[in-house]
Amino acid sequence: MGNSSQAIQASIIQTDKRQIHACLTEGIRNEINHLLDHYPQASGASIDALKIVQNHYGWVSDDAINALAIHMQLPVSDLESVATFYNLIFRKPVGKILLHPCNGISCMLMGYRDFFGAIQQSLNISDGETTQNNHFTLISLPCLGACDKAPVMLKTGSGQEDKLFTNLQPSMVDHIIAELEQKKNKPRQGGDIK
Repeated sequence: MGNSSQAIQASIIQTDKRQIHACLTEGIRNEINHLLDHYPQASGASIDALKIVQNHYGWVSDDAINALAIHMQLPVSDLESVATFYNLIFRKPVGKILLHPCNGISCMLMGYRDFFGAIQQSLNISDGETTQNNHFTLISLPCLGACDKAPVMLKTGSGQEDKLFTNLQPSMVDHIIAELEQKKNKPRQGGDIK
């Protein structure tokens, strides 16, 4: 029995190593290890480690959470709870461009509902969904801190710089979408930062 359980344990360890290497490249592991050097407990680095994985893959899969848990020596449930709590850790693939309309009180008072309805209609998606062509994902956020310019929407992703759209009106939706469609494939000026 002793040899049998040792063989099973060795098999599990080997599977764990394969899973880590399949989901977490050497570069990702190095970034996470560097991060872990700055925290007294691995759990303190959870959100930053999830962000590292997301920066490389665009989202955080179940396999990546499992591999990250093994690598960081944390329970899967701890990482899963962090990943599902924060609305900017994506647990499913998202579009190339993420649109974050603000649904805070100032934006609500200044016309968020009309603008949001127009953008949902234009993209033919609801909050939290991605267009069929994977170009856009729509995720409302509770406050973007630009209340004096309400309603506002933040655009992230696509290799372009983030952009804050301000003083939004439903009539602006088609122009914004056309502008973003046109720019989505243009690289940033100056090349990639490594």
